[in-house]
Amino acid sequence: FRTVNVPAQPAIVTSEQYFKDAGVKLMGDNFKAQFLGLKVPATDGAELAVRRLEEASLDDPICAELGEKAEISVSQFQAFLAANRESLEWFIFYLKGKDGKLWAVNAHWHVAYGGWLVLASSVADPLRWLHGLQVVSQV
Repeated sequence: FRTVNVPAQPAIVTSEQYFKDAGVKLMGDNFKAQFLGLKVPATDGAELAVRRLEEASLDDPICAELGEKAEISVSQFQAFLAANRESLEWFIFYLKGKDGKLWAVNAHWHVAYGGWLVLASSVADPLRWLHGLQVVSQV
């Protein structure tokens, strides 16, 4: 895996503009419901790991393998997207939503729209992630 440094982030209440500042152009309904208007505490600078899925997998085995390292903060997610604009990779993140539960958020740069497309799905849903996608977590 490779690592990416994310600087300290201030406390914030998320908004459409907050995510647009990171290059997000399109948000799915679940993402909007769980991550807009969310109070996010300040975070220290962190090193994130980007791991490539070597085979197709569901959320449960990914989260089981990563343990407590699976979840990153919403502000770290936003900073990661801002720093990786125009990446051709597809990323998976595990973020805590307004409901206090972990959500699988996938993001990819949509060339036609010139920005990130972000979608959220419950980790309880049996969604299969494809081989080659990148999982972003704590180191």
